[in-house]
Amino acid sequence: MKLALTSLFAFTAAASAGFSPVLSGILPRGGQRGTEMEVIFAGQRIGDVQEILCYEPGITISDLKSKDDNNVTAKVTIAPDARLGEYSMRLRTAGGLSILKSFYVGQFPAVEEVEPNNNFDQPQKIELNKTINGVVKSEDEDFFLVSLKKGQRISVEVEGMRLGRTLFDTYVAILDPKRFEIAASDDTALLKADSFVSAIAPEDGDYRVVVRESAYEGSDACQYRLHIGTFPRPTAVYPLGGKPGETLEFNFVGDPSGVIKKSVTLPANAVSPFPIFPEHDGLMSPSPHWITVSPLEHVAESGANQELKAAVAMPPIPSAAHGVLSEPQKSDWFKFAAKKGDALVLQVVARELRSPVDSVLSLYNSEGKKLAGNDDSGGTPDSKLPWACQADGEYFIEISDQLKRGGADFSYRVEVVRKTESITASLPTVERNNSQKWKTISVAKGNRYAAVVNVAKQNIACDVLFEAASLPPGITMHRPPVPKNVTSFPVIFEAAADAPLGSAFTTFKVSSTGENVPAVSGPLLDTIAHIEINNQGTYHGVTLDKVATAVVNEMPFKLELETPAAPLVKDGIIKLKVTVARAADYKEPISVRFLWNPPGISAPVNVEIPGDKSEAIYELNASAEAAAGDWPVCVLAEAKAAAGPVLISSGFATLKVSDPMVALAFDLAATEQGRPVSMVGKIDKQQDFEGNATVELVGLPHGVKCPPQTFTKDQTEVTFPLEIAVDAAVGKHNAIFCKVNVPVNGQMVIHQTAKGSTLRIDKPAAPVVAKADAQKPAAAAPAPAAGEKPLSRLEQLRQKSQ
Repeated sequence: MKLALTSLFAFTAAASAGFSPVLSGILPRGGQRGTEMEVIFAGQRIGDVQEILCYEPGITISDLKSKDDNNVTAKVTIAPDARLGEYSMRLRTAGGLSILKSFYVGQFPAVEEVEPNNNFDQPQKIELNKTINGVVKSEDEDFFLVSLKKGQRISVEVEGMRLGRTLFDTYVAILDPKRFEIAASDDTALLKADSFVSAIAPEDGDYRVVVRESAYEGSDACQYRLHIGTFPRPTAVYPLGGKPGETLEFNFVGDPSGVIKKSVTLPANAVSPFPIFPEHDGLMSPSPHWITVSPLEHVAESGANQELKAAVAMPPIPSAAHGVLSEPQKSDWFKFAAKKGDALVLQVVARELRSPVDSVLSLYNSEGKKLAGNDDSGGTPDSKLPWACQADGEYFIEISDQLKRGGADFSYRVEVVRKTESITASLPTVERNNSQKWKTISVAKGNRYAAVVNVAKQNIACDVLFEAASLPPGITMHRPPVPKNVTSFPVIFEAAADAPLGSAFTTFKVSSTGENVPAVSGPLLDTIAHIEINNQGTYHGVTLDKVATAVVNEMPFKLELETPAAPLVKDGIIKLKVTVARAADYKEPISVRFLWNPPGISAPVNVEIPGDKSEAIYELNASAEAAAGDWPVCVLAEAKAAAGPVLISSGFATLKVSDPMVALAFDLAATEQGRPVSMVGKIDKQQDFEGNATVELVGLPHGVKCPPQTFTKDQTEVTFPLEIAVDAAVGKHNAIFCKVNVPVNGQMVIHQTAKGSTLRIDKPAAPVVAKADAQKPAAAAPAPAAGEKPLSRLEQLRQKSQ
């Protein structure tokens, strides 16, 4: 078999090149828009780099050069109109795709931090409107001196945690010439763990900006980009949404110069959350504010809607309203009309858009009676309340903050929408605190790669169709039908042997399919967490609507999963054979993972194939509730090559899951130590079979033996003669079951049946004898003949008393 499989494909000298590159860092971490710069990409196994992939428009890469296997340089050209903020990049070599790293675009020229600058009297002097690249080490503070005129605005924003290197909780402050803090910031609602401050200089003088780790626990990984200048830095925006194509005037609040207004026409194809940047005196904030773009008609609060009778009327549902909890203890009220039978969802969008509001939503009828309410929902502080209207009428919504806080930047959006159907897909996180594992699709020439896709459906039960666009030339996707009862499914990508090396950003779509179901579709969205902590969630990450897909060099082995000739029955076991075809000199051990389990099927996570072996057996177990049907399954294999790990999959094998062919049932059997007994199983044949089935009792207690038995399709009973040792375990043993092997197509179908069957073993009873014969031992009751049905417990006691 090994020779036959090896002949299926040819290994070439390039096979050893099939390994995964490692991208550990990008230096510098950002650049100024409208400029060209040399950027270093550092890592491992990147000497054969083919390209740098950038997910967002505005940046082009050229003049790619490999310095050595660990360093690559490239010319990065940033367009003059490139969006400010974060850009996602990864590197492709001939052997694979790297993880994702971030690069930031700013509006100012960059300068490097120069030590020593770690105290007030020894700052680094800089000009305004600069970006400083620096590092905060342990117990380090970095001071920067700027000269200001009275009434001049100074704004400071730091990109620390957002650089995705480490858990870097920044702190920034502005100190006046007398060492007093005039503004300081640790965490912010807008930037989460990153900080910003803005102030108006109260007098002429030299001011200091200080940046540090909030608990003085810096390290070499605590890199930062510190923007210092006269740019605007408001804390919030209002309203928090608009319609596609709509032109709105947005109010940016929280800047020390006052409210900044900006008219924005929202793009017709905008995707929420949508970024908008405040501008003032020709400068922009380094990072955006976020709003919802939705076709809902919307209304603004009146400012006087702080009680039910002053509630602002919302447009006919579905609709939205915008407001600000402008002072502590404030509540805002809105009203809407609904009809009996309306299935609605009332929701607040605030923290999702980086507002400080921790919303509480309450629903009332026209008489002021509270009908329902919600605080947090879905693990976020935003409120969401599904509600079914019971009667036509007018209803009222109250919005407040959980801690009764308020302020000019406590903006929110409330929506009243009908329950609608939706479908979305995502790639699962397969390793804790490593959300980037297996989040790209690298397919070796002449080989395969498999991925699992999660699907989420709201208010719809339907089969799902999975589709891909923009696959690289030479790659074919094999996707099975996705039935309505599953929430994840496997997909295989296969590259032709002559597929050219290359890559593409692939978009995926999931759509409803089947009879009498509404037409619904949605994208695959992939969330990458750059900084995540156990039990605390993601501190910084990005969500992408496309997946990097590539054809890479040949791998040193190929994998096959054998389709079984017989079914896996419910409450049964099946053994699947995995076969490896290796390159002649490839002797590495291979770790095989059963990638996806059909409903009710369990399997070991990994099976190891030693370097001198080419086969492994995967044992699958089906529960009694396993879903019957033909299920496509595959395995994913990970192994080492000379310069790194390789990852490939088998093709699909069809696993047929069916109802049991036979079932057995036993009555309770009872005996004593040293007395043999028989257990008789009643056979319930559910499907015909040829030949003899073999059955054995499993779970027998200590001191009990029984040989396997056989039966044919025509038998209705099978008898198990049990040998009971004199020291057999006493008690009621109810963990006994039958393992039945039924022959089908030359393969045994393994059943597990008669679970919980019981055998009772007692100590021998004391003999009852006449007084005259007190010294004479009592005769033991005769043992039943082999195959004879056991006496009931009552009959045994009756014989002993005679």
